[in-house]
Amino acid sequence: DFEVKGGEVLGLLGGYAAGKSTTMRMLYQVTPPTSGRLSMFGLTPGRDARAIKRRLGVVPQIDNLDEELSVRDTLRLYGRFHGLRPDVARQRADDLLAFAELEGKATLNVRALSGGMKRRLTLARGLVGDPDLVILDEPTTGLDPQVRHLLWQRLRDLKNQGMTLVL
Repeated sequence: DFEVKGGEVLGLLGGYAAGKSTTMRMLYQVTPPTSGRLSMFGLTPGRDARAIKRRLGVVPQIDNLDEELSVRDTLRLYGRFHGLRPDVARQRADDLLAFAELEGKATLNVRALSGGMKRRLTLARGLVGDPDLVILDEPTTGLDPQVRHLLWQRLRDLKNQGMTLVL
C-alpha cells in the first residue's frame, strides 16, 4: 500500500521482476489491476480513465518520439492532444523548450537530436498538459552524467513548483 500526496516525490525501488514497471503501467492506465484496489485523485481507473489521463503526464522508459516531426511541432501536437488552443499550445511549447534547454533545436527533426536531447524532449512532452502527477519510468536510463545531472535538476525544479512525481 502507498499513498502519494500532492507535491511529493515517490520512488519505486525493487529488484528485477518486483513489479515496478507493472505498477507504473497500472498508474498510467495501460495495464488494469488484476487484484487489490487503485484510486487516483479520488477516481477509479477503468471507470474514470479519461478523467485520470487528463491529469497525468507520462515519461516512458523508452523515448517513443515521432522522429519526422520537429522538436517544436512535437510539443505543439501534444498540446493539441491535451485540448489546448493553438495559441496556448504554441506558448506552452516555447516554455517547455526553454525548460528542457532545447530552444536552439526547436526547428530540427527529432531524429537529429542526441539521446540526451531526446530524453529531455520526452520529459517536456510529458509536461505539455500541465499535469497534476508525472509518472517517470526510469527517467535517466542510458544518459551520460552531464545530461543525467541536468534531468535531475529539472525534476527538482518541478518538485519545487509543487508537482507530484512518481519515479
